[in-house]
Amino acid sequence: MSEQGLLDRHPLGEPVAFGGAGAKTAGDLLRDAARVARALPEPSRGSHVLLVANADRYAMAAAWVGILARGHAVALPPNLRRESIFAVQSRPETVALLHDTDSGAGLRLADLLERADGGPPLAAPFVPGPGVIATVFTSGTTGPMLAAPKTAAQLYGEARALARTFGIGPGDRVVGSVPPVHIYGLLFTLLLPLVSGAAFARETPHHAESIAHCVAEGGATLLVTVPVQLRALAGLRAGSLAALRSVVSSAGPLPDPVARAFRERHGLAVREVFGSTETGGIAHRERCTEPPPAWRPFEGVCVTLAEGDRLAVDSPHLEAGLPRPFVTGDVVELLPDGGFRHLGRADGIVKIGGRRISIEAMEEGLRRRPDVADAAVIAVPAEAGRGHQLLAAVSPADCDLAAVRLALLERFEPSTLPRRLVAVPAIPREENGKLQRARVFRLFGLDEKGRPIARALDFGEVEVARGDGAIRVRAEIRLPAGWDAFEGHFEGHPVLAGALQIKELVLPVARRVFPDLGDVRALGRVKFTSRIVPEDALTISLERSDVSDGEARASERRLRFDIHRHGELCSSGQLEFDRAESA
Repeated sequence: MSEQGLLDRHPLGEPVAFGGAGAKTAGDLLRDAARVARALPEPSRGSHVLLVANADRYAMAAAWVGILARGHAVALPPNLRRESIFAVQSRPETVALLHDTDSGAGLRLADLLERADGGPPLAAPFVPGPGVIATVFTSGTTGPMLAAPKTAAQLYGEARALARTFGIGPGDRVVGSVPPVHIYGLLFTLLLPLVSGAAFARETPHHAESIAHCVAEGGATLLVTVPVQLRALAGLRAGSLAALRSVVSSAGPLPDPVARAFRERHGLAVREVFGSTETGGIAHRERCTEPPPAWRPFEGVCVTLAEGDRLAVDSPHLEAGLPRPFVTGDVVELLPDGGFRHLGRADGIVKIGGRRISIEAMEEGLRRRPDVADAAVIAVPAEAGRGHQLLAAVSPADCDLAAVRLALLERFEPSTLPRRLVAVPAIPREENGKLQRARVFRLFGLDEKGRPIARALDFGEVEVARGDGAIRVRAEIRLPAGWDAFEGHFEGHPVLAGALQIKELVLPVARRVFPDLGDVRALGRVKFTSRIVPEDALTISLERSDVSDGEARASERRLRFDIHRHGELCSSGQLEFDRAESA
């Protein structure tokens, strides 16, 4: 058995994948992977192929093996947002894009897998070349996106260790409700089955009923999921997950009430995993009691205590470029028997009202309420620089906020409670359950540094000139970095959407100079020729015919506009207005 190979426990006729799209065998996978490999460009030193696959886990497996067989490494984006994909695609080592989206760019997996080219399949077991076989990226939820290169020894070695720890082997069937693009989903729902002889579900169900259906139809023995989905699964009828032998949860803390409710409803104790992209899996525990037991390091993982009671990790799964031991941002208490208790993130311990408060503990306190499905807490600087204050969001939107606050008073001093508490339909999270911190800040009108987002622009003096039968208007503005109009277009690479250029730049100046204009009734000749980004210094120019009200037709009031940045045209067009009701 090769510690760095795949499919050495799968006979060619045995299934590797199951699901609504049909079963696939190891032989199918080797033929499809060869087809992918033949379609890719020649490899070069350090070359990567960006793999964006979320619809079909089998197609991703074929792409994974095919990319490595061709001699490239795989690049996986931290999430499936366009800006994240573009950021990875723009890296110099990325030589091709392989995807399962509707985009016309790159190579579509569906097209490759449907193409019968008559070439030979790959041989099993499949062992990739030496060096880095994949680069995964941190999600960027608490900072910039960071690359984490991985070798076959790290990834496949960890997958085999997980199989031994959780007792997964031939005959097991794995359902993942987390996408395989993330390291947690990649290891547990794709690589673990491929090294252990198990089979995986092609689908990635997200809702409780669809997860239960996938488990029942596929006869799944292992479910890989996240805490927010476990809360919903605990509400299903008893027996709906009867096929399962084990349930694994990661990507966030599992609240005690959720672990207990799931165990009591389905008779299964959730096996929780603690780790990170940089370190791989660090420890695990079985949630069979409350309070939960201590964390136990995985085989081969050594944990020690660093300055500030921070967890230090040495592991065969650690990135080669990291110091050993690697000091994490987690504060822990080491126990005499080698286990540890997690006390929170070092950057998640803040001073509130003279007391040190764990953000994680505050979130756990919020989730204890039966009507709270999820919660997120952030810390921002308090006024006059006196420590911090907390802001909290809970879901769903109909939570009883007064009752939630009273419940917190049972565990926390009044001075430490969140300054603001809001209820929202859902807490913004990545597909793998990780918190989208930037979006949580926006729930409170703040940017990622906790500063108020600008709501309106101050155009200052506006120049108005008449001549040659026209009224010409000129205004200048520098766009603030924290302007809320940039939010969502696109995270990490903000640009001002075309509709917002007209709404926030053109119309305020037009209505300031021409109060007789009514609603916009039509747009014409609109062109957006250059992107507008934060801190751009812009010139907005307007032109309107200089005629009297008696000469102008009320239904055809036209205004031409253009927006320049240092002489470069960014956008232009023509607006047609109704006559104002008061005119």
